[in-house]
Amino acid sequence: MALFSKEQIDNSENIISENKTNSIIYQINSSDVKTSTEKMKKDIDEITRAMEKARNITYEKKIAVNEIKINLSRKKGEMEKLQDKLENVRKHVGSDVEKLSDLEIEINKIKTALEKIKEAGQNLDPKYLEQSQNDLINGLVKVTSEAEKTQSDLNAIKKIEEITSKKLQSIQMDFNKLETYTIDRINETEMMITNVSTTIEHVIKSYNEITTVAKELLKSAVATKIELKEKNNHKMEQNQPHQEFKNVKIAI
Repeated sequence: MALFSKEQIDNSENIISENKTNSIIYQINSSDVKTSTEKMKKDIDEITRAMEKARNITYEKKIAVNEIKINLSRKKGEMEKLQDKLENVRKHVGSDVEKLSDLEIEINKIKTALEKIKEAGQNLDPKYLEQSQNDLINGLVKVTSEAEKTQSDLNAIKKIEEITSKKLQSIQMDFNKLETYTIDRINETEMMITNVSTTIEHVIKSYNEITTVAKELLKSAVATKIELKEKNNHKMEQNQPHQEFKNVKIAI
């Protein structure tokens, strides 16, 4: 049985140690490590672009929502103008109806007076009778003409009331639809902004945690046994509860 000398064993251990060191150095400088490093840099760039893209999308959504709000405000302004117009038209209608009613009463009074004069014509002076009839007839023509004009105005204003009312109903329907759409877009955008903000914060926090752990691992990998021991002792000292002794008297 062949025996190895101490020198041969030492030489073998040195060769093994040297080969192991060369292998590790090769792994550190290998193309795989370089490729992984480049991939990490590329991934970081892609994540950065993704975060920027998400922020741009939320910004564009916010701008779009602001434009929708402006359109809603304009539609509300149009609706309020039509409401005011319809209210004024209806007041005009009420005024014309009241005026026409008064004129019709006046016409009936004049007609009644003419009939009474005719009935009492035999007992009245012919000149007085003729003068009274002429005055009443002239008054009747004037009041009738005014009543006809008022009726014409009333018909026209009622037509305007009808058109305005229909237009207002249409705008109110459009406004209600736009208001519902606007509220949905606002809620959607606010949720998106919150989600993007939370996600970015989470990504940054995770990245910081990973880089911190990676740095600590690499630092520990190249540390000597003495450095590791000192580091562990330092951690143990930090973890021990700190006690303060003030004005302590020891009996001897």
